[in-house]
Amino acid sequence: MLEKVYDTLRGILFHELPKNAKNQIVIFDRPVTGFYIGEQGQKPNGISFTFKGSSSPLKDIAFGLQEFEHSLSIDISVGADTIETTERVTQEATRLVLSILRKHRRMWVVESCPICNKFTLNPQHFTVDHNAIFSTYTSTVTNEFNNLWSDTHNPDIAAPSIPASGLAAEAFIRMYNDVGAGVTVTNLPTTARNNILRMRADNVEPVRMLYDVLCNDIKSSDDATNKQLFRNGTITIRAKELVRQLYFGPDNVPTTAY
Repeated sequence: MLEKVYDTLRGILFHELPKNAKNQIVIFDRPVTGFYIGEQGQKPNGISFTFKGSSSPLKDIAFGLQEFEHSLSIDISVGADTIETTERVTQEATRLVLSILRKHRRMWVVESCPICNKFTLNPQHFTVDHNAIFSTYTSTVTNEFNNLWSDTHNPDIAAPSIPASGLAAEAFIRMYNDVGAGVTVTNLPTTARNNILRMRADNVEPVRMLYDVLCNDIKSSDDATNKQLFRNGTITIRAKELVRQLYFGPDNVPTTAY
């Protein structure tokens, strides 16, 4: 559930943190030597980031709609030559990570593209890199939106443009559902179709959005004297996610199931 959220956070940080000539993330010219998912027993004596989860409580919002409230943390581990250097690097690394995450109060969480296997941080990848497949869907979505707008607003009020990422997300979901329904999608390779069918069989949500993303607890350094030259900074993140739930039972289990 949180796996792709970790990947998304890691991708955002890698894209926005300062880098050296070797394309390595650096804090005070010291390279970050590891990105880990899940707690590690041993870490390098340098700078590393660890992404780990805590809980994801779920509650009903309305009929057919539920909400997750995810809680996860990023540990920033630093080991240096002196206690003062370790403390300063830990504080700076935590500050930089926090300054980036504060700008992402909403974020897309996108599965690897079933067409080219590329991992992306924005669904616009689908309409930019695979326009031959999605152009028809984007036109349909835009026309339906404009028709709905004209039915519900005065004629002198022009319909706004749909945000490009939202348009791409809706186009992809429609294509994704068409493949599941057995519809032939123009220009969609057979391998991509099979990948989508596998995703559907695995109940994958291909495009998600986290909202109300908030860094609500920041510990710039643990200042642990028993760890000698090793320090940890921790940023705790909470984020909400709305999900559709169309089936509630009890009659959604066939008589042949056991």
